[in-house]
Amino acid sequence: MTSARDEFRAGVYALSPALIGNIPFGLIAGVAGTIAGLTPIETIMSSILIFSGVGQLIVYQLFGNGSPAPVILLAALVVGLRLVMYSAVLAPYFGHLNMRWKILLAYLTTDQGFAASTGHFKKSEEPQHRAWFHLAGGLTQWVSWQIAVAIGAVLGAQVPPSWSLDFVVPLTFLAMLIPAIKDRGTAVAATVAGGVALAAMGLPFRLNLITAALLGIAAGYFFDRHNNK
Repeated sequence: MTSARDEFRAGVYALSPALIGNIPFGLIAGVAGTIAGLTPIETIMSSILIFSGVGQLIVYQLFGNGSPAPVILLAALVVGLRLVMYSAVLAPYFGHLNMRWKILLAYLTTDQGFAASTGHFKKSEEPQHRAWFHLAGGLTQWVSWQIAVAIGAVLGAQVPPSWSLDFVVPLTFLAMLIPAIKDRGTAVAATVAGGVALAAMGLPFRLNLITAALLGIAAGYFFDRHNNK
């Protein structure tokens, strides 16, 4: 019989390999925040509030380009829609918990944490301590991420303005995009989104990014739906 402590340790162990990519990404996010015009403290506080690598990069880029708050919030919402699907999958495992537990676990849910938890839960025969596994994995990533962002923000603030680092964010998105293209559906979504982003560059407040994301998601969805009939 496993205890809450055993599940917590298992969660830390399961998510530790993800730190290899988590820490460099966090450093980039910290630098991106200062490039956008935030102070190191503002970058750190926004990271604690958002706790989403992709979400933070988009928010920083739009903020740096002077986009209004509603546009920034909408963009963050669009990229966070996948978490709704994650929540639907995790709900049966955490439905019995009180609201404080649910809010905490929801806040700490990440892509890697979701994958690790669902895989672990399917093999676990003792459900009473599952929340501790997910909590441990989320905390492992949260702590390492916030430390990395803080270091990146401090280092980014030391970079002279003459060192143009605007290319950092696009390169980071490109590095995340390529491994994500695993089948024809994701290839269609990426192609449509990329084409729309370029074609709609004239839209104000970087609305081309939101438009591209929505149309890319729609294209991938309808492509998969048509081919799975």
